[in-house]
Amino acid sequence: MISRLSLFCCCLLFSFSINCQTWQLVTEPYPPYFIDNSSKPGWLHEVIIAALKTQKQKATIEHTHWARALKLAKRHKRVAVLGAFYTEQRARNFTYSQPLATAHTVLFKRVDNKVTYTGSLYSLKPYIISKGEDYVVSEEFEHHPELSVTTTGSLIESLLLLKHGRVDLVAGTKEVALYWLENSERLKQAKPTELEIITPYLATQQLHVITEKKHPQGELFQQSLYLGLNAIMASGKLLEILERYELNESEMSHITQLYEQAYSN
Repeated sequence: MISRLSLFCCCLLFSFSINCQTWQLVTEPYPPYFIDNSSKPGWLHEVIIAALKTQKQKATIEHTHWARALKLAKRHKRVAVLGAFYTEQRARNFTYSQPLATAHTVLFKRVDNKVTYTGSLYSLKPYIISKGEDYVVSEEFEHHPELSVTTTGSLIESLLLLKHGRVDLVAGTKEVALYWLENSERLKQAKPTELEIITPYLATQQLHVITEKKHPQGELFQQSLYLGLNAIMASGKLLEILERYELNESEMSHITQLYEQAYSN
């Protein structure tokens, strides 16, 4: 009788601790998905928080440099990193969620600088390209043998180098770069150099939430997130969040189709 009572109490304690869990998550400011702004923190930030809330779980989201975010997850200081692109190398150490958003990696150049890009990465051999540390552009880009690539702490810093003529190109996420060019005070106060996107785009990427495979609570977190995303799809909460961010019809349609394919029961 005592052993059964002890087992029952342990089960209650475990259930209580999971339901009261506050997950510690980390990402880089990555607008429009994640914005270090308490009143409007980004649509994907709100989606993740709402999903976990359906499972009676809370989360804190820390904003830091991307390279540090990955290191915190590898050391089990944070349970998950938000907004990661897929690479085979990362997949050896991290478990990936289903996709949560889509982004495009592109090249930016100065309008007054002539750059010849044929669509082949070999045509970029003469140029110095900047990107954020530990950022992923595309699998081909990361392993290309003849590119001259320098890294910075963030996309903003890379764009500053480009504006001041210290690099020829910046490789980064189109949606994020356009937001920073419009909203970053550092970029607005920099040399008034006009930048433009080169076509074709380098890659189309999907954003995921990743957990280190050996993290003791990684699997539980991924399960909670998956169930929560199903719940907000069914309740209409996902659409409510997207409408709050005034996304256009095409963006709304793409996101809802992505979630219907990945998360609907």
